[in-house]
Amino acid sequence: MVSSPPFNPVLGPSTQLGFVVRDLDAAVRHWLEMGIGPWLFLDKGTGRPPNPSFFRGETVRVETRLAFGYVGDVQIELIQQVNDAPSPYREFLDAGHEGLQHLGYWVHDHDEACRRVEAAGYVSEFVIPVPGEVKPIVYYRSPTLFGPMLELSPPRWKAARQAVFDRIAAWSGGDPLIRYDTYADFLADKKPMQG
Repeated sequence: MVSSPPFNPVLGPSTQLGFVVRDLDAAVRHWLEMGIGPWLFLDKGTGRPPNPSFFRGETVRVETRLAFGYVGDVQIELIQQVNDAPSPYREFLDAGHEGLQHLGYWVHDHDEACRRVEAAGYVSEFVIPVPGEVKPIVYYRSPTLFGPMLELSPPRWKAARQAVFDRIAAWSGGDPLIRYDTYADFLADKKPMQG
């Protein structure tokens, strides 16, 4: 009998797979054809103009379109960047890639998680301040070619993830795209959740 090794992952289980795509509409159609849905669909991503972020220390404003779905408890995030601002998404596409770009984690201790991944050789490249949150979302570049970027989200941001999960779970049929202009519009929506 084979027993499980006594591993203790640095970050715990990944709870998001982040895909960077050239065409969000086509990507969502693909996932729907695979039986994955419904999707929270945000045509203006985090807003227009977006709040400033920091890519390799430089201030950038990255405009996106976003969609979120679930496979079991794992969140699938689809990201289409719609402007030319420098970002890890733009570099990923410019290198000829499309698909899985990062693994997302909602960590219990943000400072400790950042210290541990940096000690393992990961480099912070993209920092996204979150309104109302002291700790930012941080993307780390892998020290090797073996893995995608890591995205570490602060503990309080778990409520937003849960809101997406709950909204999708409440879908009762009809259009499989639950549409909002922006993520902030979705979070501010206090209406009863209907499909």
